[in-house]
Amino acid sequence: MKSFTYRRTVSLVCTLFIVVIIMLIWFVNEATIGGRGFVSGWTLCGMIIFLTLYNLRKKCPYLPLGSSSLWMQIHIYCGILTILIFLIHINISVPTGVFESMLALIYLLVFSSGVIGLFMTRTFPKRLTNLGDEVFFEYIPVLRRQLRDQIETLALKPGSSTEQTAIPEFYRNDLHQFVVSRPAVFSHLFGGTSKHWRAVQQSVADHRRYMNDDEQKLINEIEMLLRHKYLLDNQYVLQGALKVWLFIHIPTTYALLIFMFFHSLLVHAWSGGLS
Repeated sequence: MKSFTYRRTVSLVCTLFIVVIIMLIWFVNEATIGGRGFVSGWTLCGMIIFLTLYNLRKKCPYLPLGSSSLWMQIHIYCGILTILIFLIHINISVPTGVFESMLALIYLLVFSSGVIGLFMTRTFPKRLTNLGDEVFFEYIPVLRRQLRDQIETLALKPGSSTEQTAIPEFYRNDLHQFVVSRPAVFSHLFGGTSKHWRAVQQSVADHRRYMNDDEQKLINEIEMLLRHKYLLDNQYVLQGALKVWLFIHIPTTYALLIFMFFHSLLVHAWSGGLS
């Protein structure tokens, strides 16, 4: 823990130092030669290209380019610094041109998705660990179907001990909707308990009081499977969010590179080298 705290402190100090240097360079540049847009634009372009290299670094782990954790730390703090350079570049104002507005929106999408991704990658793995053994994302729908079949077999199978009980009706009226429902995305994302799961728990507790020993044994088995289904839903949402985030952050980063390339061509074509 001490080592982690030390690394975090050093990283923050270095980041603040770089912020001060950037601001000094900006003020000196403004007071002397001008060309704020040229300097900040190419600085921002270089930083984003460097940030993109992290994805390539992950695909070539065998190359002696430093540890992935080091690259990740640099990626995080360099990414945070880009917002400062971006604000300097646009002079803290709203772009007026259509192309410039699209470029700014794409950058903000990349930056915001990066911040969201940082939060998710720092919190979701721990939450997944607390859910028990992690299941492959692609296999979760299969397990959910199997659980549904098992629950319905216990509650509804003709000829079973449930024929003379109220369990089949209880399942149809109170449990079936939860069993077949999709995961409650927002509740799982933000760590809350979905209202459907709370309703199921309350309903099971209310009905258990009126059941005989055999019925309680059966409903306990069903409740265990329902809880397993709830945990699988939680895993499905958290793992899915991590996958969706990558499908947003990485493609928009490459789109940003393309827009920056054409932006630099237009700027140099119209200004002769300086924006």
